[in-house]
Amino acid sequence: MSVISAYSDGVPFLSFLAMNADGHVLISLNADEPVYAASTIKLAVLVAAMRQVDAGMLSLDQPVAVTDTFMSRIAGAGRFSFEPDETDLGLPPNGETVSLAECLERMIRVSSNAATNLVVERIGMPAVTESLALMGAGSSSFERLISDHAARDEGFSHAATAHDLAAIMNSIVTGALCGPASTAFMVEQLKNQAYPVIGAALPPGATWGSKSGWVDGIHHDVAFVGEPGEPDSYVLAVCTRGFGNEHAQAVIAAVARGVQLSH
Repeated sequence: MSVISAYSDGVPFLSFLAMNADGHVLISLNADEPVYAASTIKLAVLVAAMRQVDAGMLSLDQPVAVTDTFMSRIAGAGRFSFEPDETDLGLPPNGETVSLAECLERMIRVSSNAATNLVVERIGMPAVTESLALMGAGSSSFERLISDHAARDEGFSHAATAHDLAAIMNSIVTGALCGPASTAFMVEQLKNQAYPVIGAALPPGATWGSKSGWVDGIHHDVAFVGEPGEPDSYVLAVCTRGFGNEHAQAVIAAVARGVQLSH
């Protein structure tokens, strides 16, 4: 059974990659091994949305109607909704509106699945795929809305590698695909991360921003460390599979501390 479709086969696995702002790889392990991306793939949604903002197709202050049901990509499967523990209680009730900026902020800061789907419905999944390709994340994919279980069961998934996640983060912080204002907006959301793993392992006062992702048996984190643009800044992606949640976080933190000490 594919690790992407099964999420985790229970066998412990670790991969990571750190690179500097020039894209030079500092250290890596199993960095090209595909994993289920979990919520780290939301970074590609962020970039795709901000590219459309830069192109004048969207604006950050435009209203987005809130809903908690979405159409499956599988013909005949109808609409789906979230399990109670996936519901974003920080969004207004159905039918009310939030700004696109608020959707993107909740998607990154608190990993809101509803906000993610609201954004993807506006930008389209092909835009996410295009952004992944432009960022050099050729082994990654965004093939369905979050929690579209009918599509998941048909093999549509969210895949990534540690190398791709580092490339995505590096593209964001270096402004490779977006203008200065959009880049600053993205960096601000990453700095406001509510669920840090790499960042929590760094020395007090360190500058960082991150996006984590997890489901049972899967836990990843990707972060920039140091102020973007500074010579000593770098990005680090760590992916784990087959560990318990606390053990996975400890493994990610250990890698983060090791890279920070050796950088």
